[in-house]
Amino acid sequence: MRVLFTVLALDSHFYNSVPIAWALRAAGHEVRVASQPDLTETITRAGLTAVPVGEELALLQRSQQSAQSSEPGYGTGYDLTETDPQKLTWEYVRDTFGAYTYVAEGVGSQTVLEDLARFAREWQPDLVVWDAMTYVGPVVARACGAAHARLLFGTDHWARMREVFLARGAEQTPEDRVDPMAGWMTARLSSLGLDPEAAGAFGEDLVVGQRTIDPLPSWVRVPAGLDRLPVRPVMYNGPAVVPDWVHERPKLPRVVLTLGLSLPGAYTDGFPISDLLAAAADLEVELIATAGAEAAAALSASGLPDNVRIVDFVPLNEVLPTCSAIIHHGGMGTLQNALRHGVPQIVVPGWLRDEKGNAAALEQQGAALVIDPSEFTAGTLREKLARLLAEPGFRQNADRLRTELLALPTPHDIVPELERLAAERGDRRPAAE
Repeated sequence: MRVLFTVLALDSHFYNSVPIAWALRAAGHEVRVASQPDLTETITRAGLTAVPVGEELALLQRSQQSAQSSEPGYGTGYDLTETDPQKLTWEYVRDTFGAYTYVAEGVGSQTVLEDLARFAREWQPDLVVWDAMTYVGPVVARACGAAHARLLFGTDHWARMREVFLARGAEQTPEDRVDPMAGWMTARLSSLGLDPEAAGAFGEDLVVGQRTIDPLPSWVRVPAGLDRLPVRPVMYNGPAVVPDWVHERPKLPRVVLTLGLSLPGAYTDGFPISDLLAAAADLEVELIATAGAEAAAALSASGLPDNVRIVDFVPLNEVLPTCSAIIHHGGMGTLQNALRHGVPQIVVPGWLRDEKGNAAALEQQGAALVIDPSEFTAGTLREKLARLLAEPGFRQNADRLRTELLALPTPHDIVPELERLAAERGDRRPAAE
């Protein structure tokens, strides 16, 4: 079988796809990974075949600009994580999806769509696995008759909000029942030569996938009536040479500080990394901080406490087995990496998507402590870290969550399910010219 992955051009999103892509390759299937040119080198360094489509993403600049306001949802003014029934009126949920058509366009332009469709027509995939931010993926799957599955990278607020949208929409008159996502997707189907009014052209599966590959812990899953395919998150952090010190037994409790891969400079405005380093300097710990090449060089030049090591990059899946705690912004990739190794966490939530919800859920599980960024001080961090290290319950709960995570099916285990999906739901055909 031929499998086409469509991935947002951010390393963290691609890394989420790698274990499943390799499981399919190891099972004898052909795999291609399509993304904007920004990601081509990253894809090929993972030993996979890249298909560059469209123009460079440049999402970092757009996201940092939107972060200058307090608006949720990449500056759209609407929040996919909203759960207050009083706020979730028809107008709010309709306009939320209206706003997110601009997000869909921003990460998958017409040029991306056309290049992707051109490749799919020629290569004829049996299955498209689409990153839950790449909405051109299911459109192209429909155009070439491939089955398709959505791959989650975080809590599925999209599907939960879609359920609310459909429920509120059913209460409206037909003329008021406007569906922005249906409009966006049917316009793109039409641009590929399909009749958007034909039976089966648009369906809810284009919005939420024929199946949803769900690598998330059960306690952060959002209830939604979807055909979910749970899978164990197998952590991939990119190619790296592991420094010797990583495998040395630390003399003090080792704590790693990371602000993630996707937008490494975006979070530090709210809580400067120098403050984070100062907070840990007074504790009996060994602090490993990742800060990016320029920041690491600048901080090292300014002088560091003896118990602080600052590095450009270290693969979390290698260093976490030696750690007693991790401090991070609440991104799902980092959170799951720590869970995989049973490491207690301190979360200072970022602003991009579901970091606050991730942090709150993890704290409720007793495996983390959360610091609101607006209330962050060096003293608060020092106090929280000391407590996290001193109280054994955090480690015990982290170990419990690790056991739950390891009970999920591996990427290898779900390959037969993906083969079945392709066989049952695929209808390969060239799109109309």
